[in-house]
Amino acid sequence: MSFTEMIPGRVFVGGRISFKDWPFVYQHITSIVNLRTKPDQPPFDFSQRIMIWAPLTIKEAPTIEWVEKLIKQLNYLVEKGHRILIHDTYGSQRLGFVITAYYMQRFQLSLNQALHTVRQIKPDIEPTPNYMEVLTEYERHLGFGEA
Repeated sequence: MSFTEMIPGRVFVGGRISFKDWPFVYQHITSIVNLRTKPDQPPFDFSQRIMIWAPLTIKEAPTIEWVEKLIKQLNYLVEKGHRILIHDTYGSQRLGFVITAYYMQRFQLSLNQALHTVRQIKPDIEPTPNYMEVLTEYERHLGFGEA
């Protein structure tokens, strides 16, 4: 399996879903959050599960409103007992941005604390500089940053 378990039994992360990964998804995942610019095409009926396509590009960072909406969706899925897979193409930049923002909000961590925590679990997390700017803004939005 090429996925990392970020929250035991609830949130998994990784890169592109390969052919060999789909059996794991079929058996264990009830919701996919795809950050790639290409939609997922599961090789089985996914209609009774949740698929969120939230495409991000490296060149254009999203708004705080976009982040808030996605974090709200993730929290809802976790609270409803879903087992979520969040993925992008390589599992480090866009994914790193989203999982860091999620940890900031969910666990009330500063940007540095959240980034340190997610890297303890998945060391290759590396949000791009423009994503780091949004995370800094998000930190202030959450009330952790300097005024």
